[in-house]
Order: sequence, then structure tokens, then C-alpha cells
Amino acid sequence: MQAYTVKSFDNYPISVHEFIPDSPIDKTIVFAPAVAVPQKFYFNMATYLSESGCHVFTFDYRGIGSSTSQRIQSLKDHGFLSWAQDFKAVSIYAKKQYTANIQYLIGHSYGGNSIGFSDAYQYYEKYLTIGSQYGFYKHFSTKMRILIYINFNFFVPITTRILGYYPSAWFGLGAPLSTKAAKDWSTLLLHPDSMLHFTKKQTEPYYEHIKKPMLLISIDDDLFAPKKSVDILGDHIYKNATVIRKHIRPSDYNLKTIGHFDFFRRKNQDILWPIINEWFQI
Repeated sequence: MQAYTVKSFDNYPISVHEFIPDSPIDKTIVFAPAVAVPQKFYFNMATYLSESGCHVFTFDYRGIGSSTSQRIQSLKDHGFLSWAQDFKAVSIYAKKQYTANIQYLIGHSYGGNSIGFSDAYQYYEKYLTIGSQYGFYKHFSTKMRILIYINFNFFVPITTRILGYYPSAWFGLGAPLSTKAAKDWSTLLLHPDSMLHFTKKQTEPYYEHIKKPMLLISIDDDLFAPKKSVDILGDHIYKNATVIRKHIRPSDYNLKTIGHFDFFRRKNQDILWPIINEWFQI
């Protein structure tokens, strides 16, 4: 594994880790993280895929994990659309490093939602998303609706106003976020247009250009991405792509729980990760 930085659109250094296989095949995989989830969370799966011969890249959005060259307060004006450009910069870099390779994407939650926030989609031949959803909170369970509404309608504005950032860890939601990123997350969840709200000022509707194969995975006990919201993502957002839906029930794999995160944990390497191998034909 090699660690270095890639410059984003405004020269902000984005932390990247590259997993180099001993016996390479012609495939590159880039991980697009969930909101507030550092790239190190994906290292076990990245190692596993590199051992299968793939060149694998993980990265942190600005202000997250190792991409913290500035204090989080100084990034107050940078949110989801800046993150989309960070993702694009890494996508371009990975493609330039291994030009002849087929390039694939694994998107977790927001990482799969945001594919259409820029034209970075053009660097990929296939996508796999896990827990990515049309985020409007009214598609969630009653309990989650209440928690989302209270947290993002009240605590986000209050904490960002007082602290100058959102202390996500206080609420069990990962790494601290800039004010802009936290407010964008609120919009993603509270606005009926969810992710489409961010594309209204785009000159090109990037989502409509995404036509390559996509495997959208939902998990029965994932409170952050209920099946209905993942169905909407596939039916209405990635409507021009070749979408395959897979809904996983933990009991079908003799598991008690998977939730929003356990698909990526090493304990499920032999149980769930073969789904990735099959989709990408590794």
C-alpha cells in the first residue's frame, strides 16, 4: 500500500492510498466513501481486491480522515460539490496511472449517490453501490424520520453556528464535517429532491448520461438506506443506466445483522465479498 496526495480542482491535497497487486490484472477499482467515513474503513476490502489482482484506490474527501491539511472551520464553504470534484480528481488520476485498465467504482452510501454530481462517471465501466439511496427522509422508517428531522433540522444549524463545524461523532455519525458539508447532508435528507437539488444549476444533467451497468445493493436491516429509497435511486435517478438491484437479507447468509456498514467488515469476507468478485468478474 502506498500513501500520497492528489491535487483537487483548487489544488487542495486529497489523501489517497493505492493498493498494488503482486499479480496485476487489467482492472482498477476506486472506492467512493460515505459521508464522514474515513478511507481506512475500506482498507480491508481494498486489500482483498488487490490480492485478487486489481489496482485499488481509496481516498478521503477534503476535511475527512487524512485529507485534513486545513482546520475544518476553514472549509466552511466546501461541501458535497467540492467533494464531487475531489472524487473526480482521484478518478482521473487512477485512470492516468493505468490507462489500459478497465476502471470500476464501489460507492458506499453518499459515494454511490454522488456519481452524477460531476462528469467523473465517464471514467468507469461498471458501478457497484452499497447502501446508496434517494435520501429524502420520508422514505425511511418512522423512527429514522424522527431522528433525521431532529438532528438535521435542529442540531446541525445549532452546532455549526456555535462551533463553526458539525461534530458528527457526538451523534454517532462519523468524522467532523464542515458547515457546508453538514448543511448539504441536511439538504440531501430533508429536501424532497434530495441529491437532485444539487444538480439544478448544472449546465449538463450528469445523471442522465450514466448508462453503464450498475449493481445497487440494499440490505434489509440497513436503517440508513431502506429498500424503498434504493429502489427510487435505481428507478428514477439512474434510470438510463443498466441497473441491477440486489436486496440482501442477513438471514439468507446466516447472519444476524449487516446494517449500513458490516458489508465492508473483514468478518464477512467469505460471505458477502464474493458478490463483488462476481459483479466485476474478478
